[in-house]
Amino acid sequence: MTPAWLAPRACSVIGAAHRRQGKPCQDASLSAELSGRNGEALQLLAVADGHGSSRSWLSDRGSALACREAQRAVVEALQRTPLGDTTTWRHLLREGLPATIQARWQAAIADDWRHQPQNADPLEPVTYGCTLGLVLLAPQWWGCTGLGDWDLVAVHRTGDAALISQEESLGARAAAEATASLCLPQAAGLCARRAQLQPLAAHPQLRALVLSTDGVRKSCASDADFLALCSQVIDLNDPQQLEHGLEQITRQGSGDDVSLAIGRRAQPAAGRWPRRAGLALSLGSGTVALATALVAGSRLLQRPAPRPDPVLQQQQALCADPSRIRANLTPRRAQLLQLQRDPTLGQRLLAAPERDPLGALLARSQRSPLRACPPLEQHLATLWRDAGGKMPAAPPRPDERPPAGSRPAAPGSR
Repeated sequence: MTPAWLAPRACSVIGAAHRRQGKPCQDASLSAELSGRNGEALQLLAVADGHGSSRSWLSDRGSALACREAQRAVVEALQRTPLGDTTTWRHLLREGLPATIQARWQAAIADDWRHQPQNADPLEPVTYGCTLGLVLLAPQWWGCTGLGDWDLVAVHRTGDAALISQEESLGARAAAEATASLCLPQAAGLCARRAQLQPLAAHPQLRALVLSTDGVRKSCASDADFLALCSQVIDLNDPQQLEHGLEQITRQGSGDDVSLAIGRRAQPAAGRWPRRAGLALSLGSGTVALATALVAGSRLLQRPAPRPDPVLQQQQALCADPSRIRANLTPRRAQLLQLQRDPTLGQRLLAAPERDPLGALLARSQRSPLRACPPLEQHLATLWRDAGGKMPAAPPRPDERPPAGSRPAAPGSR
């Protein structure tokens, strides 16, 4: 009998910014093929993203433990519940699994804390804080649950992709990188908002599901580019190619840790899956050329072609979607402080802006006005002020006249 799903894949890569700062990868991911009492096959995809703040200094361990305990909880549920009992599995996704996973995770971090050198202090769960996204792939259905800022994308037979699950509860109202967390007392209850179970018969065009941590989406100039990326990665059959692709994504994007977990449906009996014209991946020397894999003119990974000024393109991308400004710039505070301490860093970033456009944008904002959109200028000014520095004030535009009696603002005062 032909399986409903091909072997799943998952990969996590340390962020370029974390590598520069000597920090560990705070993402974790896994894929597994499980078997029930009657030989029923169930596939599991999981991604977790550690918060990585000063309070969550063991969140890299927290995310790894979250994935581990999620798999153990699913294995236990599979031994008790036939996959054909969709009513029970729907309940498990909404309540049973989240409660079990949180309880197991709390026990796991408590045990890990006892082995830490600093275990004289009482354990605060936020120390291990992380998000968790979970996808189950059964022969007749798929389901998901979890909490936090992970994303789930469905790729269809036509090559089109759609975002089918994202964090909605916090949105633009959240400060900085705020997200729902497994360390919250109400974490299990929050998972119900994202839980769903979908029969495969109702979605005959579904080809694959792509589960990712937020670093992947943040590395794209727009959601359209993120969806295009997801439609591409499902065709990577070599695990090393996927890893190289993720390394390129974080290096040219947000610099955050990145994780992907992919579940693909088995090929239809009629033949191969159709490909969308012009979207074939370009592979060479074992490296995935993601920046050139999309249709000409795509802005994937904030590197459109042609790109005469990477910093200007980065600036325009952020201004085109101001909701991304805070998410992209806040993780760069350490780099901003380093710019103040080491003047040569700005010179190096500006000498090769294509290597780190966002870092080069910070360096340029330190030296001269950007004349960017107000949301970007205001957020940069706030970051420089919080870091104890100043950003040059933008000169008035030719079509702008200051109000009568007004005086020019002091640099960094906006």
